[in-house]
Amino acid sequence: MAKRLNNALVGLFVIVLGLVWMGITLWLSLGDYTTHYTTYRVYLDESVSGLYQDAPVKYRGVDVGKVIGIELNPAVPDQVQLTLDVVSTTPIREDTLAELAVQGLTGVAFVDLKGGSLESPVLAAKEGQEYPVIRSAPSFFERLDMSGTELMGNLNVLINNLARLLDAEGRQSLRQIIANIDAVTSTLAARKTELGMMVEDGARLMKNSAEASGHIEPLLAQLQETAQSFESMADKVASAGESLNRYVDSSGSGVQQFSRQTLPELGTLIGELRILADSLKGVSEKLEEDPRALIYGRELEVPGPGE
Repeated sequence: MAKRLNNALVGLFVIVLGLVWMGITLWLSLGDYTTHYTTYRVYLDESVSGLYQDAPVKYRGVDVGKVIGIELNPAVPDQVQLTLDVVSTTPIREDTLAELAVQGLTGVAFVDLKGGSLESPVLAAKEGQEYPVIRSAPSFFERLDMSGTELMGNLNVLINNLARLLDAEGRQSLRQIIANIDAVTSTLAARKTELGMMVEDGARLMKNSAEASGHIEPLLAQLQETAQSFESMADKVASAGESLNRYVDSSGSGVQQFSRQTLPELGTLIGELRILADSLKGVSEKLEEDPRALIYGRELEVPGPGE
């Protein structure tokens, strides 16, 4: 009797242990039933080597789901179709991007979700779609491969251009350029003394120009005062001439003869004084506009075509 009881207890223990083992296995394989998932699709135009079924799906580094399907897109065989189960509370929006990433140095791939602004609406399945489709972005290795391909293309173009440049005609042109540069440098070296004197003369000229410019304003003021004096003198002489004309008109024949001989010369003198005053004004205005004219003189006008 005791032996049968022991066998029954051993059998019961084995059954309970088997049920517990089956429960743990189902829980590990099927996950937590209390968590709700939403299914999404992602289409990739690159190789998914290293990605396996049940690989993690991360959003900003946080595990939010897993990959439940990896297959070719039936409509576009060049694309890989991924089916993802993502925790329903994950904020997947229309501008969210899915990127294939590699974890550390192990080479284990996973799907990384990034982006998703608050202003963007929540992603939903469109008409004709079985599940909502998350847009994909090229992975780091895909971007590196594209950059490397572009770099190699640019290097090939550069090498071809160098090969065309260094052909017989290009080498002759380079030799001519080098010879011309050598001739110019040799000429400059032979005339270094003259060049040094030219630099010193230029420095002295600039210094003299700076000193002369300091005297231009007083000179302009003197010219303006002189012009005003001549203009005032002309006005006074004109006034005196008018008074003299009135006196002659009221005087006798002797004075009238004097006026006929002297007054025209006096009028000529007045006119010349006015011309001189206008010339001084013009000079002062030119110096105000361009003080360099006092040193370099007036610039000659450039002749027109055909002159």
